[in-house]
Amino acid sequence: MTPIRAEAVRTLYLQTRNSRASVVVVTAYMIGTAASYTAWPTIAAWAAVQLTMQVAREGLVRAWFRHPREDAALGRWARIYTLYMVLTGSLWGSTIFLFAHPTEPITVALTLCCLYGVAGGSVPANAYNPPGLYALVGFMFAPVVVRLLAAGGFDFILLGVASGLFALAMVGMCRVQAQTLDAGFQIRFENRALLEALTVKTAEAEAARHRAELASLAKSQFLAAASHDLRQPLYALSLFSASLDELRLDADGRAIVGSIQDSVGAMESLFNGLLDLSKLEAGVVGARLGAVSVDALFDRLSQYFRPIALGRGLDLRFRSDGEWVTSDGALLEQVLSNLVSNALRCTAQGGVLVAARKRPTEMLFEVWDTGIGMEPTDLVRIFEEFVQIGNAERDRRKGLGLGLSIARRSAALIGAAITVASRPGRGSCFAFAQPVVPAIAAMVAETSHDTPHQAIARRMDLPVLVVDDDRDVRLAISGLLRQWGMNFDAAADGDEALALIANGARYGLVLADHRLIGSLNGLDLIAEIVARQTPPPAAILITADFDPSLIVAAQAMGVPVIPKPLRPADLRALLGMPVRSS
Repeated sequence: MTPIRAEAVRTLYLQTRNSRASVVVVTAYMIGTAASYTAWPTIAAWAAVQLTMQVAREGLVRAWFRHPREDAALGRWARIYTLYMVLTGSLWGSTIFLFAHPTEPITVALTLCCLYGVAGGSVPANAYNPPGLYALVGFMFAPVVVRLLAAGGFDFILLGVASGLFALAMVGMCRVQAQTLDAGFQIRFENRALLEALTVKTAEAEAARHRAELASLAKSQFLAAASHDLRQPLYALSLFSASLDELRLDADGRAIVGSIQDSVGAMESLFNGLLDLSKLEAGVVGARLGAVSVDALFDRLSQYFRPIALGRGLDLRFRSDGEWVTSDGALLEQVLSNLVSNALRCTAQGGVLVAARKRPTEMLFEVWDTGIGMEPTDLVRIFEEFVQIGNAERDRRKGLGLGLSIARRSAALIGAAITVASRPGRGSCFAFAQPVVPAIAAMVAETSHDTPHQAIARRMDLPVLVVDDDRDVRLAISGLLRQWGMNFDAAADGDEALALIANGARYGLVLADHRLIGSLNGLDLIAEIVARQTPPPAAILITADFDPSLIVAAQAMGVPVIPKPLRPADLRALLGMPVRSS
């Protein structure tokens, strides 16, 4: 076994006990939801087996700590753990037969909600040993697919297919996370070797520096790929959950689907936060300084955060005097967005004030809140990753502990240092400064901003063309458009899409992914379709790539660029359809 895999197996066993509380919660949830629909002897038997499995796991962990753990023996421990996950997956998979009754659709929704949560929560822990995750989801969802397909009916067949695709998405996410962990372990070992090499001689140190640069380049390339490849399954999962929401469920079932969508949103938030943090650590994010309108920036922040504040009964105010600053607009907005989001989460009553106060040569940005405040000892560590004050229970609704870390690193890129003053029980104030520029110079540099979430003007009598090389995404969007009564065609690449045009098809709107297999990317394909169809269709480029040259090229063509993942509600708005009320 390689040192990297050995380190992964050691970490797997060291953190195994951390999941005990979540297992208890999910097991209690399963028993509680089944109580009204399933006989108690069946529930009791399943609970007894579950308890036995947890006792066995504790015994396995204790045996691990008692015995020597040389690298050569770790392969056997990994196989033992994988066998345990086979049994665990079988136990959870049995619930689709024990607790899900097709005559009571709510029991199917409740059971699937639990299984989705178990599978999704198992991905990070099992990334240290991917075969364990493969065994878990395989033995968990194989019975689910068989059961739902056997039940018959469009709704259950759709759920069965979606569940199978969900399992595959979890496998894909686990594989990418395992690669990330391996890269991290590799970098750790390389850094250790570099420190040793630096003590030997200058020539070896120079060679080590060169290897470190290559490792950094590889990490940057990996992050670029992860930005696309990891977002794809999350994107598809979000769309599939929207398809569930379209099923004919009662109020309780719809509430469960809403919880699933909230969980998907939390996964997207965690992934985006981790990816942003990784990009900052890798040094692949750079500042592009220019003139930024404070008023326009505050208007965008107000449009996004004011509904959130109103929903929580808080007063959110912005104060500025039409000034301009020299900064990177995207990074400045990211810093303030994270600070405002943190302030709203930490405030139960009162409000939040975002102010821009002009000084002789700089603008001081301040975010005040009337929240819980902090002790002086907490002010040193709040900018560390995953540190949260006043959230010992790790309630994900209170954030993930990444926002302030990302804000601090982003602020450093624009030459700002965030300061904080706080009083327990009274609130906090976060502040940083940016240089002021003359208003006349700022007006020359002002650029227009797209509003991609407004409805796109299109020919309503013509169908929609969806082009995406990811089968899951294509299937998910097609399912939604079909349920919404839309006429559409779906293509996997540019050649297939152009073949439809050549055969006489005409479209009112083109939804194209940018990364496509074949010779044409999404933007090139849109240009070809616009040239071949009269009148040309409206077009939207959907992508996880944020290369500035791509944005400039799309703006020159008048094509809005929408970042992945595109939420179903935003897709409805883009199609000019009213957002579905819950």
